[in-house]
Amino acid sequence: MMMRAGLVLAAGLVLVTGCGASGLQTGAGTVEKKTTEAFLTTVESDWHQRVDTEPNKNLSPDGRCYFVTGADGNQSLGTVACGPLRRLGTAERQVWDLVRITTTGGDEPGLEIPENEPWKQSQLRPDSSSLWRPDDKVTDDNADNLAAPPAPAATSGLITVTAKSETLELKPTSDKLVLPDGTVTLKGLATPETIGSGTEVKAPASGEKFIAAIFSTSPTIDPLTDRPGFDGTTTATKWTVSVGGEQRPVDVLPRGDASAMTGDQMLLVSVPKDAPDVLLTATSGPVVQSLSLTTGKRTTDAAATYYRTGTLTDLNKSLPKTAGNQGRDFTSTYSLALQKAVLTPWDPARGWAPQGKAWVRVQLASTLNYESIQYQIEWTAPFLTATADGRPVPAVPNKADDDYIALEVPADTKVVQLTATARLKFAAKSYALSATPKSGTVTYPSLTATATFR
Repeated sequence: MMMRAGLVLAAGLVLVTGCGASGLQTGAGTVEKKTTEAFLTTVESDWHQRVDTEPNKNLSPDGRCYFVTGADGNQSLGTVACGPLRRLGTAERQVWDLVRITTTGGDEPGLEIPENEPWKQSQLRPDSSSLWRPDDKVTDDNADNLAAPPAPAATSGLITVTAKSETLELKPTSDKLVLPDGTVTLKGLATPETIGSGTEVKAPASGEKFIAAIFSTSPTIDPLTDRPGFDGTTTATKWTVSVGGEQRPVDVLPRGDASAMTGDQMLLVSVPKDAPDVLLTATSGPVVQSLSLTTGKRTTDAAATYYRTGTLTDLNKSLPKTAGNQGRDFTSTYSLALQKAVLTPWDPARGWAPQGKAWVRVQLASTLNYESIQYQIEWTAPFLTATADGRPVPAVPNKADDDYIALEVPADTKVVQLTATARLKFAAKSYALSATPKSGTVTYPSLTATATFR
């Protein structure tokens, strides 16, 4: 804060001759009481013009200006202090605005603020000093302990996600929402009275309260590939905060960049004080999942198999290279491995399993070699069949050279028995007039495996 040049002139105009013990003692002599009164009145008026219109402050009703003097008298220390005034974001006891003053020389000492002298705002009272006024008005005993001004209110219905750190008294939580395009893990909840710090501090709007949720994000890894299971070709999850019947959109997961899912973030939402519950809701196609921002618990049972343990099993079953020849000309070899199986609500190719169902996704590897010059081939379906807890699983089109096959089973399935039987139809090409046989089917030995889920 800079002092106007006009104030310097005003100080010069109030210089009065004479000196006395009742004046201000300076290195250039004693400045008479009426001179100090006029000077201080001018400084105080200018100071009030500057600070009275400042927002977000607590100005004491007794706010005025004083000469800073030695602790044992009225010996000037060359400073004027005005206050107490506590600004938003300042520390305790930093309630004084200080400006340097000088004494004009000569037989009639006066006072002035040097031209363009800056004010130091929100300072501590100088050590080993007193505050003196020629009218003998004194500061209140608790002047230095002036309370901070109230934080300004945030926008009603505020909702934001930020990586900005806050010091919060968190209630630890650990529930999560798992979606194909990412996993959100809730780490803690708080209801702070204010948010932010310094001049950025905010209080809730009238009638509202803050809820702060600390969360982290991570890719949802496909256990069969060890890569993120969402390829971005399906519509991303829509996130909202549900307050009563109101849905407030919010961006929780970074879009299209799994590598960006790092570090903790804070979801801050301002809600009515009497809101019974506040939900973080994720909508992915027909599947809706929610976390309570009041209890920290998941409130829905959709996509239940995402939250089961023991849903991945190693099958480790293989059919070694096996010959499948017919007639004089058709020759073939086929090998097969049933590698892993996972119970999951989501399949990249087929999307979400129906309600109450899940997919058993099976990872396979196969190799076929055959006489391709004279013959064309086609796998017959179904190749992989199954039972779930002893009950037949509906057959779906799948082939013996697929890398992954998904079968629909009840979501609470514990044991899946898999049977893979490869059947290869072949037929001679139109120009292979002498090929023998002309067509046929080769059935390779079946391979079975059991997938057990906890």
